[in-house]
Amino acid sequence: METIGKNIELMQEMVQTFLDPPPSWIRKWQTEAEHVLFLAGNARQSSDDEQLRMLDAEAKRLVDSRLERLSGRKT
Repeated sequence: METIGKNIELMQEMVQTFLDPPPSWIRKWQTEAEHVLFLAGNARQSSDDEQLRMLDAEAKRLVDSRLERLSGRKT
């Protein structure tokens, strides 16, 4: 069985993680992540599994982007 939402959950944890000092790109990342979280909440309430799958893929992209940037490979 496919788990839908694991990337959304991970992204939500990242949104709540404090970075000191905050990198210059974090506000843009945070805004995108919060938008995906909002849409995921709406999709969950309406039981729209297709939309949740799409948003989970977008969350994976955002999670990977943040991890890549924080590791110093991308500025």
